[in-house]
Amino acid sequence: MYVEISKNELAGALSALGKLVCRTSPVEAYRSLRIEGKENKISFRTVSVDEAVTYTLPAEDAGEFAVVVNFDEFRSIVRASRNKILVLEYGEGKFGVDHCLMRTVGVEWPEERCEKEGSEVSDLPENFVGMLATLAPLVDRGNYRQILQGIHFCREGMVATNGKELLHVPLPLAITNLTIPFPHALLATKSNAAGRVVTWCEKEHRFFRFELGNWRWTGKALAGMFPNWRMIVPQEANLRHVVRLDEVRASQLAIFLRNVPADPPNNPVTLSMGDDHASLNIAAKEMRTSISAEFPLDWGDFDVTVNRDILLRLLGEGHSKLSFCDGRSPFIATGGIGTFVSMPLAVPHTQTVQPKQEEEMNEMQTPNVTAPIAPSAAPIINPEVPANPLDELASAVDDFKTRIKAMCDESVLLARKVKEVAIAQKQKEREFIHARRAIERIRMAI
Repeated sequence: MYVEISKNELAGALSALGKLVCRTSPVEAYRSLRIEGKENKISFRTVSVDEAVTYTLPAEDAGEFAVVVNFDEFRSIVRASRNKILVLEYGEGKFGVDHCLMRTVGVEWPEERCEKEGSEVSDLPENFVGMLATLAPLVDRGNYRQILQGIHFCREGMVATNGKELLHVPLPLAITNLTIPFPHALLATKSNAAGRVVTWCEKEHRFFRFELGNWRWTGKALAGMFPNWRMIVPQEANLRHVVRLDEVRASQLAIFLRNVPADPPNNPVTLSMGDDHASLNIAAKEMRTSISAEFPLDWGDFDVTVNRDILLRLLGEGHSKLSFCDGRSPFIATGGIGTFVSMPLAVPHTQTVQPKQEEEMNEMQTPNVTAPIAPSAAPIINPEVPANPLDELASAVDDFKTRIKAMCDESVLLARKVKEVAIAQKQKEREFIHARRAIERIRMAI
């Protein structure tokens, strides 16, 4: 028996299924792909330690079968095929793809987790994956707290934070608090379909399943208590300084910020209102500009300093309205997807003293003392001390050592690149050997 599948559709699905494949895992199932036919449907499934993703397609007259193959071998055959329609053949313990016989893997496949009694179900809107893609850049996947390495779900919507920035996307969900791990596979699906999320508990752990179109992603929720993000969002009544930009002005501001040279570690950018009360002044290092803006409230004599990268992030997400409490409290950005919250930079304001004022202060602080001057006193002239040749030699040796160290670092980098090229070449040779063996198996089968 055989099943016909579009090559482009299958290749796109494999890019998301491969997010859970671990090539270096000692467990064979974590390196494999399970293909199952059942009830006129065919499904492709990969698993990891705590996650599983499944892609299901309708397939008329598909019999019941289940095979496990190596994921990389299967993907290589799909990519190498020149046909728009792939043929999956199965029967009598054999499995082939596009007339290529494949080696099946005898492994005990993990059972798919199913919801229990008392599970919670909530509907998800269209473009839900797009909402996750907006939250993903704010997830701190290297944080020492595992709970902050995922995306939090609650009845008010979805929240992600990296400790410096926070984004809340409002979405009514009929589930209790849930924090999912970073959704690599779900983001790779790029699905625009609506669906639902199901959550349930097993012993001391909580599990979830997202169903979006042909995709099904199952996993275990992160353990721990997500920070109380509601305490960070400022009250609207306290936002006394508001500036609003239209789409054109926001894009102009983003272009200006991209051209600002880096000023580590904080890359400060100062915002203030212009003298005409209808423009926003932006100052970053030696660069200055002014763009038209709207100030719904009395901005007053207020200036605030914000990190350049944070401004670029919120502008990139479509936010065009900035609301500030003061220079030391969280501010919010709205107008795009959700509510963006971050902190301004605490820059101390130093008082500048004019030269004339400085002289007056010195006169006030320094008493006038008169001393007799000897008539025979002669000015003391300090003779110019010649440079020590030993000091010049030591400085030259240090510069030479620095150049040698830089050359050594470059040689190490070149050696690493040579190793990477050698590894890539060996991988191509392995793929060629696998392809040749597959051709030999086909000839033997014929």
